[in-house]
Amino acid sequence: MSAGSSSTAVAHSDDSARVAAEAAEQNRWMIWFGLPMVGCAAFIGLLFGTGHQLFIAPAVALIVADIMVLVWLAMSSDTNGLHVEAAPASH
Repeated sequence: MSAGSSSTAVAHSDDSARVAAEAAEQNRWMIWFGLPMVGCAAFIGLLFGTGHQLFIAPAVALIVADIMVLVWLAMSSDTNGLHVEAAPASH
C-alpha cells in the first residue's frame, strides 16, 4: 500500500511541475506575442479614430515584428517535452 501512495505523490509532484511549466510558457507567449498585437490594435484604433493615415506605419511594423516573434516563440518552445510520461515501475 505504501508503494501506491509514493507513486501517487510522485505523480502529483510531476503534475504540479508540468502545470507550472505550462503556465510559464503561456505567460511567455502572452507577453511576447500579445503585447505587439495590443500595440497594433491601438494604432489601428488611432487610425480609424483620427483619420490620420500616418498611424498605419507603426501598425504594419508591429505586425511584421510580431510575425518574427511568432516564429521565434514557435522555434524556442518545448511544449512536447512537457508531456513525456515516465514508464511504469512494473508491468
